Parts: sequence; structure tokens; C-alpha cells
Amino acid sequence: MKKFIAAAFGMGLLMPMAASADIKVNLPANSGLDSLNYNYTSIIKLATAPRGERGTIEASVPVVNNVAVIPVGEVEGGWQFNISLGDKKRFSVYAATGDQIISEVSSLEPLKVRSSGSPTTDGINEIDDMLLPMMEKYIALRQQENPPREQLKEISEDINQTLKDYITENPTNPNSVYALMDLDGEDFLEYFPRISEGAKTSLLFPLAESQKSYNEKRVEKERRQKEMAKGDVTAPNFTLLNLEGKEVSLSDFRGKWVILDFWGSWCIWCIKGFPELKEAFEKYKDVMEIVGVDCNETEEAWRAGVKKYELPWVNVYNPKTTTILEEYGVQGFPTKAIIDPEGKIRNITTGHNPEFFTILSELIGK
Repeated sequence: MKKFIAAAFGMGLLMPMAASADIKVNLPANSGLDSLNYNYTSIIKLATAPRGERGTIEASVPVVNNVAVIPVGEVEGGWQFNISLGDKKRFSVYAATGDQIISEVSSLEPLKVRSSGSPTTDGINEIDDMLLPMMEKYIALRQQENPPREQLKEISEDINQTLKDYITENPTNPNSVYALMDLDGEDFLEYFPRISEGAKTSLLFPLAESQKSYNEKRVEKERRQKEMAKGDVTAPNFTLLNLEGKEVSLSDFRGKWVILDFWGSWCIWCIKGFPELKEAFEKYKDVMEIVGVDCNETEEAWRAGVKKYELPWVNVYNPKTTTILEEYGVQGFPTKAIIDPEGKIRNITTGHNPEFFTILSELIGK
């Protein structure tokens, strides 16, 4: 269950309109804001253009008497606005030509915003209200020191089933497109064909079409990972540079168990998993090596991250020119692969999952 959120297009098509069309943001009296920053994009460009060709435009409007008014201009297919309230607090509004939307910010900490006034915002509210009790319970459990994984899984499944039921019962309703966008992977692909022509009038449908392509690739990666982890597939070899600038190949570690840890210093869950990974390294270091494969950041950030988090294992840098992530079917971070002494892949786990270490213990037999 993950919203398809993205950023930005351009101002080139934004022109003043004869009729008022805007997003009115009502702020709490204690907001302390004298202006609002935002960016916006054509939904069609967002759904179809490469990231570097979407024409992201940054803009700002003044806050007067705790109210900011963001103009909505003419464009085919509507806009996505990303509105910043400072301190990494932001929310998105989808608006079509002529829409007059009110975004009521009732709280900044925690951030609570409700937008209304258009068919799209009202449809989003209907789905969000339907999911609210389950989402509140899910968030409360996630905030516990040791979140109960089974309960979280059950709630997540309940949310997904609620979304599926809504789509099944409302195939012609444009709101079903928003419900669909909260599904992932095989669930998304199963229910995408159930959206009828009537529902495709939704402002969000181009984003759902784009999400379909993403999910097709994701499901294919999941299939590849499952095939690779059956125990009879040799791990793809690679050669990368370590901190000293020397070449390190996966084949160098044949005869030992190996954990490949695909990570980045920008990845919160990668960092949260380091204490457990360090414990495993200390426990099995006589028979196992860990190779940290840094991804999606600069070499400078990688070096700083290794130093900051005091990573004691082999660390290599993966430039964007390699195909390693595709070869291992990496679809999220962290991703960890367990490779046996014969060089066969025995497990691939995506995300920070404590069960990974139980699997590791069972495989190594200690």
C-alpha cells in the first residue's frame, strides 16, 4: 500500500484565467509562515516524461492573515501541486483547469490537511475516510519501539482488501482510480483491468497508467529474485572498487558465506539495520563475509557514510553505469542476498526484515 507520489512540471503553460481558479490554503494561526513555497507539474508530463524533462517549476505565494492563494492555470489533463509548509512538511493537491480548492491545514505537528472543492479532492477524501480507522491503528503500531510485525501485516492486508472491494463494487467510479493507486505489485496489476471507461475520466488515470508500467517491472523483479533464490543459481559476479581504490570481485570470497548488502547512506532503513548486521558479522565472521554495495549516491557520500556508521566489513562503491541492480533484481533498499560457499544464491530479502537473520542462522547452521 503505497501512494504514487511524484514531483513536478513547468510554468510555461500556466496562464492567468478569466475565471478565478485557485488553491486556497488556510493555515493555523500559529503557523509562523509568511509565504508558501510550492512546485507543480502537468499530470500528463508527470506520467509520461522522463524525470529530467518534466520542467519542474518552483514558486511561492505570500501568506496574508493565515491564508495563501495558489493560482491554478490552464493545462490539458490538470496539475499536481506539491505544497511545502517547512521542516519537510508537504502535501499534494491535484487540480484541473477551473477548480477552486480549499486546503484546510488544521495542524502542523502532526501535519493534518484536508482539501476539498473538486471531484478529485472529494474522491480522495472518500477513500481516505474509508481507510482512516485502519491507518490510524497501523501508524500507532509502527510508532512502538518494537512494532508487532504480524499485526502490521494483518492491518495492511485488511487495507488492501478494502481497496479491492471498493474497486470491485465501483468499477465505473473515478474514485476507484485513487483506490487502485494505493495497491502494489500483483494486486495492482490484477485490479487495473477492472477499472472501466467511466472511471478513466479521473484526473489521476494517467498516473495510474504510469504506475502500471512500474508494477509490471516490479513484479518481474520479484519473479526473478524468487527464481534466483531457489539455491541452484550462481550469484552474478561483479568487480567494484573498495575504499582503497582496489578491485574487489564477488568471486574472491568463494568458500565462505557472503551477505551482499545493497544500501545507501540516504536510506533510513538501511541504517536502522546496521546494528543487527554488525551482530551477525561478529557472530559468523569466521565463516562469512559481508560486502556492502553502496548505491545511488556520490562516492563522497559513500565514503562519509562508511566512516559515520563504522561499517567493519568489505565496502565497495557501485556507480550508476553497472547493471548489478538489474542482475540481482533489486527493487528497494536495503536488499540483502545470502550466497553460500559454492557461490549459489540462497536468499534475497528486500527491506529491513528481522526474519532475514533467522534465515541466515538456519542456513549457516549456527
